[in-house]
Amino acid sequence: MQRLSGADATFLYLQNARSHMEVAAVVVLDPSAVEDGFSFDRAREVIESRLHLVPPFRRRLVHVPFELDTPRWIEDPDFDLDYHVRRAALPTPGGPDELATFAGDVLSRPLDRSRPLWELHLVEGLDDGRIAVVSKTHHAAVDGVSGAELLASLVDLEPDAPDPEPPEEPWRPEREPSDLELLASSVETLVRLPVRGIRAVRRLVRALVRSRGSSPPSPPSPFNVTVTPHRRVHFLDVPFDDLKAARTDGATVNDVLLAAVGGALRDYLDKRGELPDEPLVAFVPVSTRDEAAGAEGGNETSVVFATLATDVDDPARRLRVIHEAMDVAKQQHADVGATTITDLTELAGPAAAALVGRLVSRLRINERTRISANVVVSNIPGPPVPLYIAGASVEAIYPLGPVADGSALNITAMSYQGRMYLGLSADRATVPDLPVLGDLVRAKLDELVAVSR
Repeated sequence: MQRLSGADATFLYLQNARSHMEVAAVVVLDPSAVEDGFSFDRAREVIESRLHLVPPFRRRLVHVPFELDTPRWIEDPDFDLDYHVRRAALPTPGGPDELATFAGDVLSRPLDRSRPLWELHLVEGLDDGRIAVVSKTHHAAVDGVSGAELLASLVDLEPDAPDPEPPEEPWRPEREPSDLELLASSVETLVRLPVRGIRAVRRLVRALVRSRGSSPPSPPSPFNVTVTPHRRVHFLDVPFDDLKAARTDGATVNDVLLAAVGGALRDYLDKRGELPDEPLVAFVPVSTRDEAAGAEGGNETSVVFATLATDVDDPARRLRVIHEAMDVAKQQHADVGATTITDLTELAGPAAAALVGRLVSRLRINERTRISANVVVSNIPGPPVPLYIAGASVEAIYPLGPVADGSALNITAMSYQGRMYLGLSADRATVPDLPVLGDLVRAKLDELVAVSR
């Protein structure tokens, strides 16, 4: 039995019938070099042989009575791999639009909380004989980086790599704990957490005093609304060298990505007559994970709030503004401390946190107040070397982040083999023309490359 951290549990509390709080990835495979042919059965065997490398895949939730503490993970006594690994096919012609529609449908249906919180679809029928893997995992179990680590446990570095060695001891499910056992496991936590919470409040107050006036609130925007349960997805990939080439005056690749997104959103909203005078703000996740932690899952992520400089027309100046603001944001993040938000969540207590989550949803607070950010922009480092699944080469990896009330647009990027793959996910009603926004992101990146020469 393993306790969820406050950060992990927060994603459970924020979920409702519209906000599913799940992360996903669409992996495109080329099976043409597989000697015996690529099959669903072989792919299932590969996943089964590696379950011991991805512990979250066999864990499910149990809740502490009266929500006196965060839920627990237990080794699911009713684990059924066939429920989680599924087979599907795209309609003709099986192109990017059909794959994006399928992925949007997967993201539109919440996971069953009575089972381990993941599912994987092996999708056939792509053009040129390709295969796609569409995976989805609840954010309570993984963040962007740990999700990538889980994916790494399912792939190989060689097309003919053997299956991994089996575990030294066979996996054993757990008996579901009684209410009394769950309450007893919470005693130590309830005694210890207030001390961490008080320290977190002190760190936060000091940081707020230092940063007073430097982080203006985000303006109202069309993306900060109560969403529907339905999602729209779009895929985009660009040469990684383009992002590196666009760096000027010390800017980072992430600064360039933010500048391209900012320019795209400026044009997109301006054409709709909805561009605010004040610049939009992005919620940018920052990993605090120890690289040696392995594929245990969980959330070890903090955040910074970055201006997208949508009030700046000139692309070079927009990049400078974002770069300077990100330097300040990183310093504020260091002042607050990587664990402060988690500690504050713990201090509030599970019952209070769950109540706040429900009130935010029911009262539509995100529509009535100026929230901290307008959109989510995330950049996950990916592998620079070729990967394989069951002998099939991995051609592309498109990450997809959650869409929730008050945050109807998520843009997540991952690098792989010299390209940057972007997954755009949005509320279907709020952003009906998501491909238009994707085309603008590509155009604004080209613009940044041009002005950097």
